[in-house]
Amino acid sequence: MAKNKVVFNSNTLIDLTDTTATAADVETGKYFYTNAGVRTQGTLSFSTIYTGGTTPDASLGVNGDIYLQV
Repeated sequence: MAKNKVVFNSNTLIDLTDTTATAADVETGKYFYTNAGVRTQGTLSFSTIYTGGTTPDASLGVNGDIYLQV
């Protein structure tokens, strides 16, 4: 059972109740805890923008990246 608050001797040690992060806010492969105390993996991915004056090499970047030829 997930817990979102830890209290010890009347002192709150951890309180996740006001957490607002969602899986889409956290980078893919990173873990966080929701406000319900559930451990969740992020789904946010980034695209890289490359620039250059020639046609890019096929080994450059990954699917979803952008190459701007200037």
